[in-house]
Amino acid sequence: MGRKREFYIVHQDKDIFVVDKPAGLLSVPIPNSNVKNLFDLVAEHLGRHGVRVGSVHRIDRYTSGLMVFSKNERAHHNMLEQFKNHTPERCYLAIVRGVLKEDEGELIHYLKLIKEGFRNIVVDKEEEGATYAHLTYKVRERFAENTLVEVYLDTGLKNQIRVQFNEIGHQLVGDQHYAPEEEQEPLINRQALHAYRLAFEHPRTGKKVSYEAKIPADMLRLIDRFRWNRERAEES
Repeated sequence: MGRKREFYIVHQDKDIFVVDKPAGLLSVPIPNSNVKNLFDLVAEHLGRHGVRVGSVHRIDRYTSGLMVFSKNERAHHNMLEQFKNHTPERCYLAIVRGVLKEDEGELIHYLKLIKEGFRNIVVDKEEEGATYAHLTYKVRERFAENTLVEVYLDTGLKNQIRVQFNEIGHQLVGDQHYAPEEEQEPLINRQALHAYRLAFEHPRTGKKVSYEAKIPADMLRLIDRFRWNRERAEES
């Protein structure tokens, strides 16, 4: 039997390498650690062809979905600048607890990274270390007790989507780090968060390109179950 593929290639050309990262795989290496990560896997894959890969952004370990890597210095510099300036369009799919009333909205908070649990917390704007966090969202589907939302990330802080929705009382299904009670969720063992769509200016042509990653099986199971629960509630 052949070696199991550890990531799915969505697109590649002379400048960029776009992949769909599975949940549970680190995006980039951790200092002084040999834990498997996507960057090293991609570097090994492309290194066979003499390509030196570059990392330009990351997503959480237990978040699935799209990441892009550069394949040369020119593309690396260009993509780093785009992510530094928050110009790429990053759309995530999230399943949250509770039913969001508004069809769309925005969340603005100030987050601070703390050593305890290596997590972000919501703080006052004036507090030292506070960093502006902004996202917008659209409701994609409502269930009996949960909501599937499209989240558009305007800033890119650690765990930002998870922290901001938790702050308004709509924690992500399965997010045990920010909502320990989610350990009881039997259908998913990680936060229900997927980097679904990624759009940016191609570093060589300057034209906008856009890529999508299929919804993973564990989130599809949740959606199917929550639809079934909704239908039962409507019938009763």
